[in-house]
Amino acid sequence: MKKMSLKATYVLAATTLLLTSCGGGTTINADSKASDIAAEMASMKSFAIVYKTTVNAPEMKSTSTMKQWIDVANNRHAVETESVSEMMGMKNTDKSLMISKDGWSYMINLMDKTGFKSKDMADGEDPTELIKPENNETFRQMIEKEGGKIIGNETYLGKDCIVVEMTEKGGEGETMTTKMWYYKGIPLKLANDFYSMEAVTFEENISIPDEKFEIPAGISMSEMPGNQ
Repeated sequence: MKKMSLKATYVLAATTLLLTSCGGGTTINADSKASDIAAEMASMKSFAIVYKTTVNAPEMKSTSTMKQWIDVANNRHAVETESVSEMMGMKNTDKSLMISKDGWSYMINLMDKTGFKSKDMADGEDPTELIKPENNETFRQMIEKEGGKIIGNETYLGKDCIVVEMTEKGGEGETMTTKMWYYKGIPLKLANDFYSMEAVTFEENISIPDEKFEIPAGISMSEMPGNQ
């Protein structure tokens, strides 16, 4: 699996980022072109977000809290996740930290205080390239091409978000509909019958302390084989 790069932090739901965005003002809407949305995203120098996620599937249940600190200006980010899951009657607790900076990614298990680092393969890529379709379609056109639709605008955490609804077909004729609320290419909320992810706090263009991107004391780090 490819390591998580800076641009991946913009797209926690990578398969849905291309579908829509939300505008903080009147210039961005569902009929804006991808280049306009990319410029709106790139206008943020930093942001911090906390997600609460719940999975309630027949064979798995879990809850998690994910904290992200994204320093776009300095090309670094950190993601701390704490989760409790239950599968087949067995409970599991995890707490992890991922840091990306200076061309390296650090994956840390905060439970046993171990971790490893690996060199990023594509450091310096422009995250906005991910949302620039070749034919310069509008988001509305992209959504409709994928079988989705725009429901309208709703305010979430004080942000004016475009709400998108996507329906997927499953086995035995079943369908699942997912609603998504996006702001500047960032999903603030996703929800369907089995899964929900909701941002509980979101701050943009803030000063993030350097210590958020430092490896905690007492962690035994190793390096992935093959790094140069």
